[in-house]
Amino acid sequence: MGLWVADGEKGLMLLDGEGCHCVGPPGEALCRAGERIWCAGAGRCYCYAERTGKPLCDAALPTGICSMAAMGNQVYALSSDADSITAFTADTGEIIGCTPAGVYPRDLCAHPGGRLLLVAGGASGEMLLLDAALNKLKIYRLPGTLCGACFLARGIAALCAVERGETLAARLYAVSFRGVVEDIFSLQLVPNCLCSLPDGGCVMGCCGEIVRFKANKKAALRQPFSCPLRLRAARGCILLCEAGNGVFLLPSRRRVYTGPNVQDALLL
Repeated sequence: MGLWVADGEKGLMLLDGEGCHCVGPPGEALCRAGERIWCAGAGRCYCYAERTGKPLCDAALPTGICSMAAMGNQVYALSSDADSITAFTADTGEIIGCTPAGVYPRDLCAHPGGRLLLVAGGASGEMLLLDAALNKLKIYRLPGTLCGACFLARGIAALCAVERGETLAARLYAVSFRGVVEDIFSLQLVPNCLCSLPDGGCVMGCCGEIVRFKANKKAALRQPFSCPLRLRAARGCILLCEAGNGVFLLPSRRRVYTGPNVQDALLL
């Protein structure tokens, strides 16, 4: 099994049939665009050939890139430092455009159809729906801080951190494209991440537990994890990056990479 890992300490790692290689500087977020891998680090985003790790080009971006997504020949990078989303070409890194995106935004997701983007706007309490040209189509307002956003089989899922007494709780909402909000799940835990699944469901990660949901929004699987940082659907399984431990395959919980400072991962 091949694996790309953005390790904040060791660097950008490529695991293939020949072992584990460091091919670039430490990164914070990964994105696949065709046969290219983009890795965002401290104010720079570097592009590599997916199979070989050969450096191809780079782009200058704001610091604090927390999430990236690709649609066609465009890559989108969300900066929590600059409160903005930047679009650039996947083949050259040429900047195409930039637009504001909430207050300390946390997450970015591309629609499987390749025409829409979803942004979790962080402390603004806003979830933004944009087109490929970064035009804002709709703004959804939800309780608390938006930590994650993804597309469901029908509509959108939003993961929020809401105050409950003196602590924070995780609340998962289903939102129709028209803006009808349905409260579907809550945990007395701090929310971290969210991702959509090919079957139309989603999986959310909190400090202490991950929960998988079917397309009908019913919880199907719950597993303990101390601090899940990022979740990614990958060829019949789920990749989980856990702070302090490394990268795991779910639902088997098999660890495929060990490292205390893993930020993101992609299957080769």
